[in-house]
Formats: sequence, C-alpha cells, structure tokens
Amino acid sequence: MLDRDQIDTFARDEILSAWADAIAAVSPHLPGGHPMPVDRIGIARRIAQRLGCPAGRVLEVVGAEHG
Repeated sequence: MLDRDQIDTFARDEILSAWADAIAAVSPHLPGGHPMPVDRIGIARRIAQRLGCPAGRVLEVVGAEHG
C-alpha cells in the first residue's frame, strides 16, 4: 500500500504528464506556440476533470514546475 507521500508523488507525476501531453497537442495551434493564461486555465480544467482533482491543484503543480 502506498503512503501519503507516494500518493502525492504519483498524482504530481500524472498531472505533469497530462500537462505535457496537452501542451504538446495544442502548441502548434497557439500564437507563438505557448499558452496564454486563459489557455492554461482551460487546459488545467480539462486535466482536473479527467484526473478527478481540483483545477487549482493542477495549476499549483504545473506552476511549480513550469513557472
């Protein structure tokens, strides 16, 4: 059985992986190839819905990793 730290690490990895996949999929369609803040919110909401976590958690994790 996983302890709380292992669960958190797994969840962070899942969020970061989903984020990387989403950014790779949409970047060719965005001006400059980078998401604007409004794009980031929408991407975070879709990931949160898929993974069953709050969108704020997604933004917190990716913000810590990707500024």
